Amino acid sequence: MNPLSLEELFPMFPPACVLTDRVLLVPSSEFGWLKEHYIERTRAFILVCKGCLVLQLNGRRYEMREHTLLDMLDGITIQILNTSTDIRAYCLFINYKFASESLKNLKPGPLTYMLDIMDAPILSFSPEENHILENQMLLLQNCLRNTDNYYRTELARTYFKSLMLELGNLLFKHRAPADETPSTIEKKELVMLDFMKLVWQHFKTEHNVDFYADKLCISTKHLSRIIKDQMGKTPHAVISEEIFHMAMTLLEDDRIPVRQIAEILHFSDQAAFCKFFKKYKDISPMAYRKKIATE
Repeated sequence: MNPLSLEELFPMFPPACVLTDRVLLVPSSEFGWLKEHYIERTRAFILVCKGCLVLQLNGRRYEMREHTLLDMLDGITIQILNTSTDIRAYCLFINYKFASESLKNLKPGPLTYMLDIMDAPILSFSPEENHILENQMLLLQNCLRNTDNYYRTELARTYFKSLMLELGNLLFKHRAPADETPSTIEKKELVMLDFMKLVWQHFKTEHNVDFYADKLCISTKHLSRIIKDQMGKTPHAVISEEIFHMAMTLLEDDRIPVRQIAEILHFSDQAAFCKFFKKYKDISPMAYRKKIATE
């Protein structure tokens, strides 16, 4: 069985579940389609409100009971194996573009959240907390079902952002005090977390991996090995993704010249910025700006 990307999964579902090439929200009544395939290279959220769901993440078996949420990071392969007959659940797939458009520079939840879900991707909530998350899923689901709504895309972004903010708020409520941080976190995981903190603080001005390695008092080679092992990508790729994210945000404001954006993001000149952007988007910054203006 060959893994499917999100783009390959879209055509399998009705338009009422899909927002162009950006988001797919599958209700439990449609989970049968998911059981037949491995899905990879996408951020996914599965909220189980009632019943039981059995799945595999990178070949490892998990069981989700009611009032649980799975947050799956990019790069993990998922397959739904089985569901109970009384299942009520939602499976939300999003791509990077949709997430970045919706959240801009927001990163809801504690900074340690990424470490937490890498170690334990299934989160448990109270019935009341689950109700909050389900309401957000229903808002997004109803938005997608209304295919004639002129503002469907904008509403979908808003409801996804609302879902993430509600989730982030619940995560802060569940957060252990600093002095109760689990002692089982490995040093390489702490290095990854510290690296991400530095990237979020300095990516606009510091593009060189050597800067971050120096701040962390480790060699560039060692940092690269840790990040590749923990995140499945190089430190340079992580930094570049943050730069690209900010570039798209700045390009949405047509009052900011492309030349100024290149300066804000500390490229040597506009040509260097355009070359960088085109590498990720396959179109120039100006072409991207014109495209979003007409959407």
